[in-house]
Amino acid sequence: MLFRLFAGACALALLVTASTACLAQEKKDPKDKPAFTTWERESGGINLKLEVGKDTLKMYVFKDEDGVTMTCKMNVGKDGVVKATVTDVVEKGKFPIVPKKGFEFSFKWKEKGDAAELTDLKGEGLDDVKAIVEGDYKKKIDKKKD
Repeated sequence: MLFRLFAGACALALLVTASTACLAQEKKDPKDKPAFTTWERESGGINLKLEVGKDTLKMYVFKDEDGVTMTCKMNVGKDGVVKATVTDVVEKGKFPIVPKKGFEFSFKWKEKGDAAELTDLKGEGLDDVKAIVEGDYKKKIDKKKD
């Protein structure tokens, strides 16, 4: 179960990366583009949140009070494949599996309006978490302006 949480976090990071690339292409006025876009999913009692920036992805993977926050460097290919590398990890509570800096993973990201789908998650040891990470995500609209 803990391994699934870790894999979910990694997949979430990839998702955020893909989302950012898609949003950058859709926006016409740079003033309208938020600093980051947030995507969320709940699966099997695990809450996944992705904050996607220009070339960074921050993933939050939590079950109740225990979880992990990962910061990743990412890039999105022309084919919609997101590739990410973990650059920082913060553990909260008694999270059983914590990824190490340098962990690499990839996934396919397809966005349609305020919904997106993450598929084809790849990375060492991620097969067991695909059921949690892969699937539909919803965009969270932040109405705050700086």
